[in-house]
Amino acid sequence: MTRSPTRGAARSSWRCSRHRSPRGKVGRCSPRAARRSAVRPVVSRPHSRTAAQGRCRALWSGRWSCASALASAIASALLLGGIVLAQVVVSPVQPVHLQRIRELFQVNGLTQAAIGLDRRGRVELQGVYDNELEVDRAFSLAQTIVGVRWVSPVTPERIRVRAWMSCLESLLAGRPCDAPTQRREPVDRSPEGPPGPLQQRYALVVGIGRFQDSRIQPLRYAAKDAADVYRYLIDPAGGDFPPASVALLQDAGATRTAVVTALERIKAQAGTNDLVFVYLSSHGTPPDKYGGVHLVTFDAVVKPREQIWHSSLSEDVLRAFIQEVRAKRLIIILDACYSNGAYTSIPGFLPQGGKSLDGDEYEGYGRSRRDMAQRLLGMKDLVYDATSSADPPNAVRPGWGKVLISASDAGERSWESDQLRNSIFTHYFLQGLVRTRGSVKAAFEYSRPLVQQQVQREKGRDIVQNPQATPSRVEWDISVASKG
Repeated sequence: MTRSPTRGAARSSWRCSRHRSPRGKVGRCSPRAARRSAVRPVVSRPHSRTAAQGRCRALWSGRWSCASALASAIASALLLGGIVLAQVVVSPVQPVHLQRIRELFQVNGLTQAAIGLDRRGRVELQGVYDNELEVDRAFSLAQTIVGVRWVSPVTPERIRVRAWMSCLESLLAGRPCDAPTQRREPVDRSPEGPPGPLQQRYALVVGIGRFQDSRIQPLRYAAKDAADVYRYLIDPAGGDFPPASVALLQDAGATRTAVVTALERIKAQAGTNDLVFVYLSSHGTPPDKYGGVHLVTFDAVVKPREQIWHSSLSEDVLRAFIQEVRAKRLIIILDACYSNGAYTSIPGFLPQGGKSLDGDEYEGYGRSRRDMAQRLLGMKDLVYDATSSADPPNAVRPGWGKVLISASDAGERSWESDQLRNSIFTHYFLQGLVRTRGSVKAAFEYSRPLVQQQVQREKGRDIVQNPQATPSRVEWDISVASKG
């Protein structure tokens, strides 16, 4: 999260920004205005159009016209079940930007690293690297020149990493490969079918408003948001959680090790019939080489820049927790944003001007519901309609499943309010839990329109913030209150 800039400041379309303005006011932001590059842009065209042009040339000797060839291509596409209309993508990335990136590679010892442009006109890593840390460094350096929007996620077929090859050779020879950066796919440990009656409840509540590196923009209400959530959970009239089962980590207490340890403790304790509630509020990192974004912990390191991915709460850790915890009632609340505004005081962290080539100073980079479903819940697609269930047809059973709730949608920001003295989403979500006796789904549905109304009242009629819920199943009306 970053607090948004003042009304007259540059604005971005990406997700939540909580930036404290010099005047002490919480300002507003609006969707990013498209701006053309002053230099002639690179135009990237879809492959289908290139293929059609090639067909024109190939068929010229047969006295076909290009129009006939294109008509034939369209007819073939229609016969195959549809056609995708070509769309020209305008990229602001110019040769001067590529040259600056190459110069940075040389200065940083990446002598065999290379770059090109992908089909969307984004910078794409190529070449040879000694290990994955070198890939991270190259990816980070490219982001400092063109911004996060114009660097393409890394694909293994485009680069060669000597450590990866060495590891593969070891595996083929029957020897273990203990590369420290090797990605591990989590395994879902929960059994099939619905849970039994609710037994134990566990919670982790994290709010980080101050950081060890003072150059990271502080958050005014993140720690208070966490304290308010904690008080609701242990309140006998609220969640009525046993206080010993709820861990509260704020500011200096929310180091990466402390957060990971708390998650591991819950994972070890929670059984199939238990309920787990996790609330996380902090800044987010820029996307890493695979497109993942992570949660900035108190002790996150921002220099060299790529270290922020290794010192924050990584997407892999959170995904492994979600997939491996046995509890069949799991609620994850992410009141966290991903915006450049968090890093404007760190020299060299952002491109010159603090933005991507066509972005603005407080550009964000959050995640959509589909991205959350696929990357964190491990789902192939979003849940829209009722799915088959092991519940008996007439059974009366509380909702269950795994649900991720985010304070805003992709392309939006999550706002704080001096009037409410909270994040706007957290304020209304907690209010909803009180009014609905702990029903997570009803509280979410209650808060969603109120968040939008409050944002427009305080920040402007053109500002949107739409909280998103991503459940693993339709029947996810889970209650966090023992009497719900």
